[in-house]
Amino acid sequence: MSATSMWDPGMTATGDGCPMPFDAAPATLGERIARLEAIEAIRALKAHYGALADAKYTADYRKIDADALAEVARRQAACFTEDAVWAGGNGFGGDLVGREAIARWFLSSPWRYAMHYYVSEALRVDVTAGEAEATWRLMQVALRDGDDTHARAVWLGAVTSERYRRDPVSSRWLISYMKFTDLQMMTLADTPLPIARNFAGLDAIRAARTQDIPQ
Repeated sequence: MSATSMWDPGMTATGDGCPMPFDAAPATLGERIARLEAIEAIRALKAHYGALADAKYTADYRKIDADALAEVARRQAACFTEDAVWAGGNGFGGDLVGREAIARWFLSSPWRYAMHYYVSEALRVDVTAGEAEATWRLMQVALRDGDDTHARAVWLGAVTSERYRRDPVSSRWLISYMKFTDLQMMTLADTPLPIARNFAGLDAIRAARTQDIPQ
């Protein structure tokens, strides 16, 4: 990728996603505008992907019904190119190739509830080639799939390494490769369903825990 197409005239990213300076060649105003438009399109794509990842669950921490889940999974997979590669690793779909395979994985995720936060992106864009790459930092709170007595809260942190291509027909930017690296998880609580939507719910959880403590 040419230096003139980077996300910032003075910054790029190493393979581990750490920003570092470089000497960029001058770019015309048109090139800079095109680069910024591409960056914003990729950010919007990522926001749309994250929203769909969270749209599979109800307000009472369950998966939505099968038909609705299939539609959300299809729309989430539509964020990827037809030949996209998903490198999710053990427990997260493994290695998958193609939009259809990725959609099937989205149907069988290990969660009954999740909230994804993708932040601190480092983007490189080659507007001329219609290609881009990025790293994102992921924070996620989730409940593992299972009945109420086994649904445990999980905190997850990871880095995703991604590549993108601009579709030649629609001109939309799509994900062509996604890999999860530096994945870390921890259990947030030993009690089932330890998540609430308001303070009253939190107070009820706290009271239940107090009652379970041997006196």
